[in-house]
Amino acid sequence: MRVRHANSRAATTGTAGLAILLGSVCLAGASAETAAADSRTTLPISADWPRGEMVVDGVHHSVFISDPKTNSVVVADYTGKAVGRITGETSGTGMALSEDSSTLYIALPDADAISAVDTVTLKETARYATGAHTAPLDLAFAGGKLWFSYGAYAQGGGNIGSLDLSGVKPVVTLNQSGGVPWESAPQLTTAQGVLVAGNKDRSPEELAVYDVSSGTAQKRAYRKQIMPDSLGGQEDLAVSPDGKEIVTADGTDDFVTNLRSDLSGGKDTRTLDIQGEPNAVQYAPNGALAVGVRYGKGVDTYVYRPGDNRAIRSISTGDYNSVQPHGLAWAPDGSKLFVLTSDGAGGKNLVLRSFDDATKTVTRLSVSAPAKAPLNRKLTLTGKFDLVLPSLPDSLPIEVTRTDLASPMGKSLGTRTVWLSRDREFEIEDTPEAGGTVTYSLHYPGDDTHAPATVTATVAVPRNKTTLTLDGNGKTVTSGKNATLTAKLGKTWKERKVSVYAQPAGGANELVKAATVDRDGKLVITCKVTRNTTFTAVFGGDARTEPAQVTSTVKVSTH
Repeated sequence: MRVRHANSRAATTGTAGLAILLGSVCLAGASAETAAADSRTTLPISADWPRGEMVVDGVHHSVFISDPKTNSVVVADYTGKAVGRITGETSGTGMALSEDSSTLYIALPDADAISAVDTVTLKETARYATGAHTAPLDLAFAGGKLWFSYGAYAQGGGNIGSLDLSGVKPVVTLNQSGGVPWESAPQLTTAQGVLVAGNKDRSPEELAVYDVSSGTAQKRAYRKQIMPDSLGGQEDLAVSPDGKEIVTADGTDDFVTNLRSDLSGGKDTRTLDIQGEPNAVQYAPNGALAVGVRYGKGVDTYVYRPGDNRAIRSISTGDYNSVQPHGLAWAPDGSKLFVLTSDGAGGKNLVLRSFDDATKTVTRLSVSAPAKAPLNRKLTLTGKFDLVLPSLPDSLPIEVTRTDLASPMGKSLGTRTVWLSRDREFEIEDTPEAGGTVTYSLHYPGDDTHAPATVTATVAVPRNKTTLTLDGNGKTVTSGKNATLTAKLGKTWKERKVSVYAQPAGGANELVKAATVDRDGKLVITCKVTRNTTFTAVFGGDARTEPAQVTSTVKVSTH
């Protein structure tokens, strides 16, 4: 039930090779991975049945999750935060987005209709009747039309229809299943003018392939009993962007087999490393495949590159957080994978999670640095890449940034080409030019198969000491007369400013003068005193020189 965007309707008349994935086999070498930009948000959607569908709007950065239990559609942003709700969508389930992302179409089984909703105002703009007792279930754009499945077992079975919105008036055409005896409304998915239908939650499994590139449904192939001895029923269905591969999830531990365009077996078999019960599948725009499972053992979602049988990324959402049926959706540009899960912590609502760069392996990068290092002396940072698949090359670019008192916003030290040792370690040398806490940031920009990674390390770099004196300590001045004191600052790096404060006995501490010392390092201040007064000279320090402070107390006499 996955590809529903109108962008999927590119025409093709060739007969593409097709493959089917059903179930899963053993886990081999995959580890759960997360990235810093991943997010998790609890939605205002009950985890109880019935459950809906999920569609991503890449233009407005919105995620639509239908909630048939409340006759509504929840709207979330790309962080997963719920930002709105479309109401009045009676039992709304399947959804499809128009090519320009301006309209969201929602199948309304209990209303025998398909509604059209503005994706900006979130208001329904039209409702198209599909016929009495049709109960449309799923939607998919292909061949310039909006295709929908309809019907129920109690009503004599399911079928496929189309809604043509290209003319002055909408045209609904029913009975386009090509003679396939669906027991109820099938699931739909589409790509490259190919419409694939599969029975939902029923055994034995069935699949049918239609060529709709011309705008009419021409049945190419039909197959029943897809998987021998399967006790499950299709819970999700997807077709690759090139239309050459079909994948289904039947909710049971099973095997993987390929099928040709006539849905008969092929000689090439892709066996995927999965552990759990697959119930959600979705292809990324680049052909990567995401498979979600319930009851997974440490991993809930697996991502595979086209043609690969080993996960390039394995995602864990936590103990007992099962991925929901059809609970996967990609951003149209492939930048994010959205995963709809239950909350294993005992929460009653569904949780929407997003993962960045999900078609790439998470890069595990660490760095160590000396706890303390001298100023203006060379130090060495040691970085390490953990074992990742696919393997990293021998040399990599690392962007280095140093943040310190001299460069509080960070200073780029350029991109270093580092060579990995057998243990995947590398070294970067630098000479800190400022003291205090020096922070190094190492950024690996990633590549086609590895996500970016950034790590930081801090080093304590002691600053140079200086001298600061203030004369006049113990000096006696007649009340009401001026006290003159001289502050003298020793050698510093750049800063030469000194501030002098005066605090009369029992009074407030106030600034007398703040100025740059003269060429001899001196600053002279004059202040009228009426009580014993403590003067404090302060040097705030600079990037290479420690702060300094000194006091002198002037006594006041009445004679």
